[in-house]
Amino acid sequence: MQKLGNILINVMQELSRTSTNGEAHIEVNSTVCSPEEFETLFGYFTRGTILERIDLDVEKIDPVVTCGCGFTEKADEGHDGYTKCPECGRFAEIRDPTYNIVKPNPETNGERQSIRFS
Repeated sequence: MQKLGNILINVMQELSRTSTNGEAHIEVNSTVCSPEEFETLFGYFTRGTILERIDLDVEKIDPVVTCGCGFTEKADEGHDGYTKCPECGRFAEIRDPTYNIVKPNPETNGERQSIRFS
């Protein structure tokens, strides 16, 4: 799992490349930090940058169990990466991402346009 500082840097880089229209929605894994802590740190480290005035909405991201049979469910805390599927009995993978940028979507928003002042 990535460290909090690396996650902050990655999120800031991704948001600085994408046209945000002044708002962003991010999900952060609760094992990294709480959503409130992430918002506070993001505000501190973006001071004086183009990301300073973004209205940031941070939520907790939960690990998810996915199986080849199509079963999907929220996973319990303290897992080892795999669990038995309650539907078919095979081993199912637990996806536990560190963060996810929900909004802005780079595919629909496009890259940030440069602004030149004369």
